Amino acid sequence: MRVTVLCMGKTKERFIQDGLEKYIRYMKPYAVTVVRELREEKIQDLREAPIIRKKEADKIFKAIPAGALVIALDERGQEYTSHGFAEFINNALESGVRDMVFVVGGALGLDESVTNRANKTLAMSRWTLTHEMARLVLLEQVYRAYTILKGKTYHY
Repeated sequence: MRVTVLCMGKTKERFIQDGLEKYIRYMKPYAVTVVRELREEKIQDLREAPIIRKKEADKIFKAIPAGALVIALDERGQEYTSHGFAEFINNALESGVRDMVFVVGGALGLDESVTNRANKTLAMSRWTLTHEMARLVLLEQVYRAYTILKGKTYHY
């Protein structure tokens, strides 16, 4: 299994980058894990938000491998408990999924075309998180899901 966190923009906060590196390292026994950062569009005028989201969507579509299971993070998506999320990942594994791509939008969120294309739309929380923080929380939950599936003591 290959797990990719596909996101708009660079991770600027050092503590978040450190956390991402930590969970990528922790994921090594379970799946090849990559955080891929795409160049986000500059926001000059919020009235251009739909155009910016569309341009970012085009970059996202080009970065998704053919045949990948695509999970878009969106506040209107399905929420899971940690065990429920682990079950979702297990179902993907059992159905033969080889590439799982989690898409995290930029400051303006994701274009509707991305959420429509996604196989699943996931809400991490009812809270709004920065797109950088969402990457870290997501990767921690992916790691937690794998430890649940493998019966490790990380999750109590």
